[in-house]
Amino acid sequence: MAGLFDFLAAFGKKQIQEMGDSLTRAIVAWDPETATEAEIEEMIKELDKITVEAGKAKADFEKEQKEAEAVRRNYERHLQAAEMLNGQMEAAEKGGDLVKASDLQSSLGRLVDDLEALKPELEREEQEAREAKEFYDEIMVVAKTSADKVKQARKILENAQNAMKRAEMEKRRAADRAAKAEKLAGLRKDTGGMGIALASMNKQMEAAKAQAAASDLKAKLLAPDQTNRDENILAALKQAGSSSPGLTLSSNVSDRLAALRKK
Repeated sequence: MAGLFDFLAAFGKKQIQEMGDSLTRAIVAWDPETATEAEIEEMIKELDKITVEAGKAKADFEKEQKEAEAVRRNYERHLQAAEMLNGQMEAAEKGGDLVKASDLQSSLGRLVDDLEALKPELEREEQEAREAKEFYDEIMVVAKTSADKVKQARKILENAQNAMKRAEMEKRRAADRAAKAEKLAGLRKDTGGMGIALASMNKQMEAAKAQAAASDLKAKLLAPDQTNRDENILAALKQAGSSSPGLTLSSNVSDRLAALRKK
């Protein structure tokens, strides 16, 4: 691109002054790898300016090219006429018609004067056409470079944005996985607490059963032994505990009253 800048600086065209050397340098120095959205939009605006200048350069080149072609056609027409006059002059000289030869020589001299005047004009027009073509080609290189950089920057930015979106999605997924893991850990913890409570209840139940069994055993040990008693003895004891034969309720009361009198 250094050659391009040298060319633009030396070219001296009005378009260069309008576009500005700083713009072309900024385009080449612009790094699409680190471009932001705002910088890309700004570069697109500059690209619009360049394409406008490219359009002007193309129109200027086509104009210069047409002018050069017209001058060359005119020059070649004069050159062809001079060749014809020269041939006629030589033929007149060979034919001995010196008057005609002299007249043709004078005409040929004037025509050669015109050709000599047209030659620098032709060279100038063709040089301007070449310069216009070179400028057009060079500015198109700048435009293409700018467009390529804009497209590259846009692609890099889009890839970066997509990567950020994927990273954000992965972040949310990771957070969801962590939340689910925490929830699962909490369920496991709750389940473990239920197991501990159930074990404690089972232990209390076993203790209650053991206490009930002990109480039953104690009651059986303290209770009279009913299984080893003789039925005859039991009947006799029951009968002995009742009122004695011949003893009535009234006599029993009289005895008790007599006993009280003696006291």
